[in-house]
Amino acid sequence: MTRVALLFHTPQLGGAELGSARMLRALPDDVTVECVVLGDGPLVDLLRADGHRVHVVPADDALVARTREQTSRVRAVTGAFRALPTVCRVTRLIRRLDVDVVSSTSLKSALLSVPVARLTCLPLVWHLHDRIAPDYLPRHLVRLVRALARWAPKVVVANSAASARTLPGVRSLVVVHPGLEPEQIADDPRPTPSGAPVIGMVGRLSETKGQRELVQALPAVLAAHPRARLRLVGSAMFGQDGYEEELRAEVDALGLTDTVSFTGQVEADDIPAALAGFSVAVHASPVPEPFGQVVTEAMAQGVPVVATAAGGTLEIVAPTDVAFDRPLGLLTPPGNVPALADAMIAVLDDRQDAERRARRAHDYVQRRFTIQRSADQLAEVWRGAATRGRPPVAIGHDYVTQRGGAEHVAMAIAEAFPGAPVHTMLYEPSGSFPGFRSLPMRAGALNRVRTFREHHRRSSPFLPFVAPLTRVDADVSVLSTSGWAHAFRVSGRSVVYCHSPARWLYQTGAYFGGLSWKSPMTLSLLAFRPILRRWDRWAAQRADRYVVNSRAVQAEVRAIYGIDAEVLSPPYGVDPEGVRSRPDGVDGEFFLLVSRLMPYKHVDRVVEAFRGTPYRLVIVGAGPERAAIEQLLPANVTLLSDIDDAQLRWLYAAARALVAASLEDFGLTPVEAAVFGTPTIALRARGYLDTVVEGETGLFFDEPTPAAIASAVQRALAVDWDEERIRRHAEQFSPQTFAARMRALVDDLGRSAPA
Repeated sequence: MTRVALLFHTPQLGGAELGSARMLRALPDDVTVECVVLGDGPLVDLLRADGHRVHVVPADDALVARTREQTSRVRAVTGAFRALPTVCRVTRLIRRLDVDVVSSTSLKSALLSVPVARLTCLPLVWHLHDRIAPDYLPRHLVRLVRALARWAPKVVVANSAASARTLPGVRSLVVVHPGLEPEQIADDPRPTPSGAPVIGMVGRLSETKGQRELVQALPAVLAAHPRARLRLVGSAMFGQDGYEEELRAEVDALGLTDTVSFTGQVEADDIPAALAGFSVAVHASPVPEPFGQVVTEAMAQGVPVVATAAGGTLEIVAPTDVAFDRPLGLLTPPGNVPALADAMIAVLDDRQDAERRARRAHDYVQRRFTIQRSADQLAEVWRGAATRGRPPVAIGHDYVTQRGGAEHVAMAIAEAFPGAPVHTMLYEPSGSFPGFRSLPMRAGALNRVRTFREHHRRSSPFLPFVAPLTRVDADVSVLSTSGWAHAFRVSGRSVVYCHSPARWLYQTGAYFGGLSWKSPMTLSLLAFRPILRRWDRWAAQRADRYVVNSRAVQAEVRAIYGIDAEVLSPPYGVDPEGVRSRPDGVDGEFFLLVSRLMPYKHVDRVVEAFRGTPYRLVIVGAGPERAAIEQLLPANVTLLSDIDDAQLRWLYAAARALVAASLEDFGLTPVEAAVFGTPTIALRARGYLDTVVEGETGLFFDEPTPAAIASAVQRALAVDWDEERIRRHAEQFSPQTFAARMRALVDDLGRSAPA
């Protein structure tokens, strides 16, 4: 059981407070929270109504109500002295509560929690909902918070990757997006409201929310749509009453009194209904928002969205973790009133196009921004912080500089252990999957050399010396490796997940590629190959548990290291529930090949197998062999090298069968095809023996020749495939199954550790 003292700086209901209340409702049973609130108010009533233990601590009104804009250098010093009595009261309370960790819910409570955590000797977690940047906060406050964030909290939780990027140098930084409760998500996108179009914004009336810019854009919208009306839902808070008065005066000056309605603050439960009445929901913040919760709330109702293209809003409207052919709403530059007007006009001009975007957004939000996912992530952070020592789990990976299968698995391992730090020798964010940017990454000194980050093979001669110096401090370390990370120095027990024994030692020609391995740097590495093989075997033998991705790699590990490893298949990465989109030029029946265009992938032989046949082949892939492959293509073969996830899902679902002719350690594409009920025609070798069940999910051919492939295609056409049976086969490779098995393995290792 993990006990948390959760500190709220205000008893009023702002966005951070409502989000925290939602999070508390979804926490797992092994986490209990003592809510400490400075002052009495609506938040206290809400938390108690939800059944939480709430402790009200009297606080100076000026301390609670002062805005960040009012926090001058002088006032910051005087405010610190005025906060001392509150700090003492909170400290005495938390000592009595017998908790394991102190956690904040806002920037003010984060600052207040620093002396409290020090005085109680408890680990501290900051949960920040602000961008710590000069365009959002006073410069002196930015410098203070950034300095404190580097040493005071054990973990900093940011509400978006945009917020996380404003905290450079923080060692343990985790992104937990605010989630939506089931009641906030409509079962189906709501139909377009009848009558005059309603433009709406929900949010407290504030300079940073953009109501002024929205009002200024309204005359241009009315010129195109005279019946349009603007509805502003929310009221001034935290000393922003002057802004509301200025806003109402501007509405009067523009002659919009009959067009603009101020509805005032509404209850949180009434927000979905308010949003559902909008024809378009607008987010117009002139400065980058830390997240933009109201955007997810509008999408959850199926309302078309216009938003400013900055800060956390981009992660919602133009997400990078799922490929979309275009954003899920219309984006405009912050503070650009004409562009904002044009976007609103575009939504009202073409309702059908807006509704299509809204449906895709609704589908994405209900999968990605759930309160249960957010609560589980935060609970895992609290559990890790409550250990007061090293984290329970940490992850190691060779280098995160490319988008490959090993990096995909490393991401899946990280998702199985939210908040766990990821240690690596080289990390280049632009070269690998965007999801790594939201993880607490730890890169070594070698990472300072740019050429090594951009071309990791150039660092090969140094890696045998750097790997043993890379320290992973945790009770259990999970080391994802193709030949380096199993040598990382660990403080506790370790699990090695081996994608393949080191190709640079045991498959030298394939690894370095042709004559490129004869460079001076790689020759120096190969000169020491006998010594390095002994070093590699020593590193492998250090693991407490050794896990591999397939039976083929299991046999290699047994032969090279003498280790009887267990097999844990990697998870598929394609989401079967996502949006599907047919690529241009693809119709009718076809077979599918998904592969990098490399010589050992045998794509050219598959092309020859289809030449002269009445069957169509669609190839999805890119790589150095692309030009050569394009010259080989007959009329019945199409090559697609630039498609998004929605198009790939459509191709997997629509194909008659997948063709896989390469030599793979695992062979993921047959599993991804099986997710959609599509069978595979595969080479009877290596990883495909684990991912294809002959006669049930696919057929094999015995050699990668055009004749053997063509014969297998003919045999596959004669089979009446059971799509549901194929999908059931794919379930054993789901991300959820992988995460559960990985957690069970780590838990078992932790239980067996000596006391």
